[in-house]
Amino acid sequence: MPRIKEREKILHAPSTIEIFHCISSMPLWSKILFQEEPEKQYNQFLKWLIENNFYKNLNKHLTVKKIAADSKHDYSKIIKWISLIYEDILTLNDEKPGLFLNNGFALSLHIKQHDNYAFINISLPYIPRELESFRFFFVKAKVGVDFFWIQKVEYEIDDNQNKVIIYLRGGFVNKYREYAIDKAVFQGQIPWADIYRKHDFEIDETLKQLYK
Repeated sequence: MPRIKEREKILHAPSTIEIFHCISSMPLWSKILFQEEPEKQYNQFLKWLIENNFYKNLNKHLTVKKIAADSKHDYSKIIKWISLIYEDILTLNDEKPGLFLNNGFALSLHIKQHDNYAFINISLPYIPRELESFRFFFVKAKVGVDFFWIQKVEYEIDDNQNKVIIYLRGGFVNKYREYAIDKAVFQGQIPWADIYRKHDFEIDETLKQLYK
């Protein structure tokens, strides 16, 4: 049996300032982290960021160098701490999702863009529907984009617990493309495994050849 060649992965590598802007887009989540994890090495720095409103009133371009100078911390520590804060928010969100929920429907977001993934628990005033657009800047550092579309809505009921899982894909929805994929898979023109194994642009080329 021929060995399937592993495709090259497309992974997002965020800059420190991009991660910072993602953190600053959800300041309440930093406050939750600060309260729940009081012994973290970066907590004095995080407290300073919260007190200074994450530079929300700054009109000019922000740099890590400026953050380090203003906060009076070493530049290399700032780079390390900003990344740690972001990852620790994601970890806390996964381990204690209730802290991140308020009035509304509790949702579990499964977000994908190329080979980048993010999993977030959040609450919204309504349950999104398939093919709707969705903007969420906080996850940009994780997946590379902040605009998505709803691929699937899944309801899970287990042990008297209700869970709504929202699957999001990066970019903007093309309804004809989604129809063409369903048709090609149903007719056996594209193997189902290819949908998960190949990049979107590779699937697009196949579809163009099938339906030109």
